[in-house]
Amino acid sequence: MEYHVPLALLINKCLTPIWYLVGGIGNIVSARIWFHPRMKASNISANYLAALAIADFIYLFLHVFYELENPWLMGTLDLPIWCELWNMLYMSIQYLCVLLVLAFTTERFLSVCHPFKSERFSRKTRSTRVIVLFFIVALLFGSPQAYFWQVSETESVCFVRYSISGAGGSFYTIYTWGSEMIMFGVIPLVVLSLNICVLLRIKTAGQLNIREARTNQPGHASVTTTITLLCVSFYLIVTTLPVTITFAIQNNIVLGPPMPISQMGDDPVWTAYFNYYSARTIIKEICMSHHVSNLFIYYATSKSFRKRIKECLLCSSKYKEGENRQYPSLLLQTKVQATNQ
Repeated sequence: MEYHVPLALLINKCLTPIWYLVGGIGNIVSARIWFHPRMKASNISANYLAALAIADFIYLFLHVFYELENPWLMGTLDLPIWCELWNMLYMSIQYLCVLLVLAFTTERFLSVCHPFKSERFSRKTRSTRVIVLFFIVALLFGSPQAYFWQVSETESVCFVRYSISGAGGSFYTIYTWGSEMIMFGVIPLVVLSLNICVLLRIKTAGQLNIREARTNQPGHASVTTTITLLCVSFYLIVTTLPVTITFAIQNNIVLGPPMPISQMGDDPVWTAYFNYYSARTIIKEICMSHHVSNLFIYYATSKSFRKRIKECLLCSSKYKEGENRQYPSLLLQTKVQATNQ
């Protein structure tokens, strides 16, 4: 790959650390703000967004091991137990991110299109139960990966079990292909359909505003950030479906015959494979941004989120100012002592 597709590997090696830095900080900030009592009181979907930020952070943390394994070839997954556990967690957390988007998209769909039926669904206590339920569902869908993968005794490499790997009819291929098509193909299309219904409902109403919804506690009202949730949902769709398409067509991409590396570029079969590998690598890197960029979507579309960030920055600056006043410089202390003397 370094000989034939160096650009794709360079993009992978350079762009991924940027995602780690931006996404790590952004998801921590997002989770902290959405967990704030004021944000939870004014937005019923705050629990979903906070859980999504945590899930994105965990995904980036797990992806570090994948990145060190490929393309850096450091063997970070080639350990017994960890190989199986990592593959299960890595797939489960991706499933959870998609399910959380489905959850708050459904909540928005009911509140906008069926406001009377949404009174039972749009409850803060129910959102916690839904998050726990989807977490269990994601683990159930991802748990077979712990059986599919193992560290081979001969090569000490984390690889699919030879007993279940094989052609298109193997259990591993059928289950992996089916589960990923459901999670990354069917569910994003369902989310897209629900978003279209919400937009049509807003258009029919003749206004593009945010619906005011009442919480269970009397005297409290929360303004739901419908535009924010729509943007997060659409961005997930835009960044998930291209990866799903590249995954779906990979079974039609075959390797060329054995030959020296320098001659592979002249073989049409190897050339087709290298083109596919380059496109898949670049698409995966770009689409990985949906685990990173939610902070910017929140800041651009949510007034309450921007206000909360400004309040945090203001409190931080006042705290630093107080520290400076409390602990004067050494020169100032010397002048004060001299004056007192």
